[in-house]
Amino acid sequence: MAGWDVHTHLIPPTVLSAAQRGEFGLSVDNGALVVDRERLPLGRLADPAALLHWISEQDLDGAVVSVPPALFRYDAGIEWAELVNQGLRELATPQLRVLAHLPLLDAAAPAVAASLAQEGVFGGFALGTPSYAGLDPVWRVLDALEAFTLIHPGHSDDERLDSFYLSNLLGNPYETGLAAASLVFADVPGRFPGIRFCLCHGGGVTAAVAGRWQRGIDQARPGIAPVSLPVAEALRRFYVDDLVHDDAVLELLTKTFGPGRVLAGSDWPFPMGSDGVSAARSATAEVLTRPLAKEVAEW
Repeated sequence: MAGWDVHTHLIPPTVLSAAQRGEFGLSVDNGALVVDRERLPLGRLADPAALLHWISEQDLDGAVVSVPPALFRYDAGIEWAELVNQGLRELATPQLRVLAHLPLLDAAAPAVAASLAQEGVFGGFALGTPSYAGLDPVWRVLDALEAFTLIHPGHSDDERLDSFYLSNLLGNPYETGLAAASLVFADVPGRFPGIRFCLCHGGGVTAAVAGRWQRGIDQARPGIAPVSLPVAEALRRFYVDDLVHDDAVLELLTKTFGPGRVLAGSDWPFPMGSDGVSAARSATAEVLTRPLAKEVAEW
């Protein structure tokens, strides 16, 4: 078997160093990185060698690395993005392909994306799930790059999810579905077909509610503008990982997104991840995540 795991996480070493210095509002406490409201246990999350062991154990060619979602921090500005990306550069090896972090809500985001793409280091970009309103300049650059763009859910603000671990069990699938809906209803897959979006956790709730989205379009419900693609066709322009823990849902993903669009993703090293990687779904990512080395003539 050979292939790639598209959904793994590491904390960049530059972030750990900043935390040890007490910079960027970070700290290290009792074996955890403290960032905003969250504690990220260090251990394997700060150990590239442990990820390399996982790759060997799973008989993979490599893994695609993005930062844990607690590190997206879109309110932290350009300096934060620079710190994170420098650490990701330090992690990059032939077996570890890294996805760049963008200051997504900053006006400089398109220029940052265009600059990072020229380095030949980053295999694409990882985005959280803030509001995507007004991001056409970013989409334009990613479209020109034909960039692999992983969509990973961030924190849900719904306080009802604070009990029973629902912030993860329901919040994550909802956040990913919200991101997918924002892209579909803004006609991003139709207007920027070059972007290779990949939705984590099987796209969250997306496949289950796709028919309802189409019904809303067909009935011209308030706030819905005409789009160039039917929902079913738009979704077949996305990739998803296969991290759903349910064979029946996996079959639904294959029908919704297409068999070649379901990629192996483990969410290593988090407990809600998988214990193994599918051989059949690990091969496609090798081409999708090759390091970008392309100049955008005009963005």
